[in-house]
Amino acid sequence: MKLVILGLSLSSSWGNGHATTYRALVKALAAQGCEVLFLERDVPWYAQHRDMPNPTFCRLELYESVEDLKRFAGEIASGDAVIVGSYTPDGVEVGRWARKVATGPVAFYDIDTPVTLAKLGRGDEEYLSASQIPDYDVYFSFTGGPTLARIEQEFGSPAARALYCSADPELYRPVDAPLRWDLAYLGTYSEDRQPAVDRLLIEPARQAPDMRFAVAGPGYPRSIEWPANVERIDHLAPGDHAAFYASARFSLNVTRADMAAAGYSPSVRLFEAAACGAAVISDEWEGLEAVFAPGREILTATSTGDVLAALSMSDDVRSSIGAAARRRFLAEHTPDDRAAVVVRELAAAGRRVRATARPRVAVLDRPRAALVAGGAGFLGSHLCDRLLDEGWRVTCLDNLLTGSLSNLAEALRDPRFDFLRGDVTEPLDGLLYGRLFDRVYNLACAASPPLYQADPEHTLLTSVVGTKQLLDVARANGARFLQASTSEVYGDPMVHPQPESYWGHVNATGPRACYDEGKRCAETLVFDYLRAGRGDARVARIFNTYGPRMSAADGRVVSTMIAQALAGEDLTIFGDGTQTRSFCYVDDLIRGLMALMECAEPIDGAVNLGNPDEFTVAELAERVILATGSRSRTVSKRLPVDDPKRRRPDISRATEVLGWRPETDLETGLSATVAWFRRTSAVADAQAEMA
Repeated sequence: MKLVILGLSLSSSWGNGHATTYRALVKALAAQGCEVLFLERDVPWYAQHRDMPNPTFCRLELYESVEDLKRFAGEIASGDAVIVGSYTPDGVEVGRWARKVATGPVAFYDIDTPVTLAKLGRGDEEYLSASQIPDYDVYFSFTGGPTLARIEQEFGSPAARALYCSADPELYRPVDAPLRWDLAYLGTYSEDRQPAVDRLLIEPARQAPDMRFAVAGPGYPRSIEWPANVERIDHLAPGDHAAFYASARFSLNVTRADMAAAGYSPSVRLFEAAACGAAVISDEWEGLEAVFAPGREILTATSTGDVLAALSMSDDVRSSIGAAARRRFLAEHTPDDRAAVVVRELAAAGRRVRATARPRVAVLDRPRAALVAGGAGFLGSHLCDRLLDEGWRVTCLDNLLTGSLSNLAEALRDPRFDFLRGDVTEPLDGLLYGRLFDRVYNLACAASPPLYQADPEHTLLTSVVGTKQLLDVARANGARFLQASTSEVYGDPMVHPQPESYWGHVNATGPRACYDEGKRCAETLVFDYLRAGRGDARVARIFNTYGPRMSAADGRVVSTMIAQALAGEDLTIFGDGTQTRSFCYVDDLIRGLMALMECAEPIDGAVNLGNPDEFTVAELAERVILATGSRSRTVSKRLPVDDPKRRRPDISRATEVLGWRPETDLETGLSATVAWFRRTSAVADAQAEMA
């Protein structure tokens, strides 16, 4: 991959963390085979303090102005991808020009995300305008967590991805150095960060005059009154950082106010200290635990007392914390890890660019598009119809093993609807080539025991391989993803009703395991995808659903009983009929799926969707007989292996987060379902007579 990066500075680390961040990332990209041209504005401040004027791992070129930058137009046009960084001088104009010239994807790398968003909130567009964000193919963000969803949902980014900083492990490593300080801090002065420095270093220094402290970094005003036991170092070159961290018993990490408020914003200094095996005391903010484990790999402090308590720890404890942080850094946070994210996401963006045949400036003006895998099935076809009703363009992907084109009779007449016959266990790139999606719904899997047990291997692969492939489709499109999971993940539950927090009671080797365990594994894939910051995804755990378009042959209790009653046959009850189910009408369920998909807030964990009204199977039989006017009786058969005894959802989370509750009672829903069965039976009889 040939990359062009336009950033604040690579040549000078004086007074900024961008240079060390870029150096680590670009060096790792080069090691992975990328050819990188770094373009840096030649400004007096950095010109006077260049500590890497000739990097060996990339080509560095300086330019005088935006007009002068245009002499690199040919290289930008021929590059595989372009990255524009935050705080690049004249960044708005530079970004628009790069986007116009580039033929490959153009990404924005925000090493200051919370600051950037705060600026945009004030109307300050120093280096990025809000109108540009939808036009950047990827928004690489220094901040992960909920901020990524905000960048996509509020600002229209097609793909916001976490790209944390890192540190070059060849430069940042444990070294031998005499201990000079008890607590040391490395960081350029920032007005919004200084109150925390006062609280977590200056005040501890005042209260512990027998201890030694250090603050390294430029820009601190002369008005600060430093205690006598605090040593000030105006600037520390990157080559001296490792020795600085090694010279202190503990290293302090302090986060800028906007970044601490946003959470999930680990600074480059945090990774530098961890790479050096330093025992870090950090201010607290949401998401820190996703980077380093508090108490084991890092210490946290909110007050002067917290810092003094940490400083009193033994050297053995201190050493173990530093060693654990370094192990975590090497396992998850190296520049190679970050470079892999860049290469992967730019490659995915490149596929989107090729598929849409630039220009794509008006991408947000096109009709919203959804992919529904399993869209010819019972639930999927209702979802396709509802999406079309709400103005979406819909692509249905189905192998028709259990779905039917008859379910899509209305949709197929709509010019905004496309049907693709394909299997999610097979490669999808060719089938979906040239299509863009804003939403990806995964409903692809047989859902009734007779059907999913007919080919258990394919059932399992549909849930696992299919989910993985559809997640990749969502990531390549920057689309939101919804996984249709199932109440079967709770197995034969020991907790009643079942909340999302219940881990379940599932037989992993029984005849239903291909479905139950497949869906559980699919959920694991989705939540790993979320934790990796690859996009936005939601999981719906669907409880028993019924309604029109159910197949009489699918073995589900409602459809089986209705078909038997209408045929005047005895209704089959497995077991003694005391086992319970909760039946949700299909319209309510589809409304819940769409509410979950379109919820503006990020969703943490799965959400139950079902009707909390609980009925025994025997009670259901009575109601079916009443709804059909049948004279059928009931007969009992042996209960299938692993058939759950009770099943009822706790939907308090769906009610609180989505404002969703089912509205259709069982009597009304059965009446509509029976009417559909009668109507389709009459149509089939008429067709048979005509034949």
